[in-house]
Amino acid sequence: MSENILKTLPYSERQFVVVMPDEIVHKQRDSLAEDASGSIDWKNVAMTVALGSFRASPLVALASVVVKEGYAAWERSRDNGIKTLPIKRSEAEELIFPPGHPRDGVLYACHPADTNTYFTVATFHRAAFEHKLAEAVNLLMHLGATKFKVEHITGWSTEFASHLAVPFQQATVKADVNSNSGSKSKILFEASLPKNKSCVLPPDMVWYPHEKTWQSVAKGRLNFGMDDFSLTISYVDDFGINAGLKLKATNSGLDLGGKFEEHIATSWKIEGVFAPSI
Repeated sequence: MSENILKTLPYSERQFVVVMPDEIVHKQRDSLAEDASGSIDWKNVAMTVALGSFRASPLVALASVVVKEGYAAWERSRDNGIKTLPIKRSEAEELIFPPGHPRDGVLYACHPADTNTYFTVATFHRAAFEHKLAEAVNLLMHLGATKFKVEHITGWSTEFASHLAVPFQQATVKADVNSNSGSKSKILFEASLPKNKSCVLPPDMVWYPHEKTWQSVAKGRLNFGMDDFSLTISYVDDFGINAGLKLKATNSGLDLGGKFEEHIATSWKIEGVFAPSI
């Protein structure tokens, strides 16, 4: 399976992957092709990998055990209801993983809108939301935003925001001036770009094609000279990455890639102004 073929699979078939040595995946695919039962000759698989990767090493026997256990964890994950796809290390080189990854035995989940990017299951929700926020901010900066603020509406709030890698000032929670509302306006981030004269769409956006309100803001700015904006970042789908998946993966022996972070349905709003139209 090449990287291009991986991209053509339905999301449900490529959503979860584990990265293994090429020899293991090659043997597994050959075995499945030759035997409808999917049974694996473990002695053959383990020794092939061990001898290929650890030739003349005294750790050959140990390596064989590690190979078998890693593959067994993948098999258990399938038995536990996780559609986990094993991919070769060489195939993984064509994909984008977090720094320091991929690692053997770690369960990865595909970005919801980018077939080329995978996150660890543990950090999936933070990474996906952070990427969506970054794309929205990048869109607004390219369209000519000179001042904006990010406001919490529901879900993740100040503590979550404090751990995000965003290139603008973090603000404090401020009381709403309307005392009758009994609410608080939670300004999470603020930014000012007084010299910004840009007015174009940025390249390589992956969330934008799925966000009608973002498209409306862009159309209003590019075609009609809109001078202010309000844009919502919503993250409501857990994509099946929840406590149930965590339990199944852990029971299978797969590594989640860190401390698992639960999904929380979240909406943040970005408001601000664009540079005056030329």
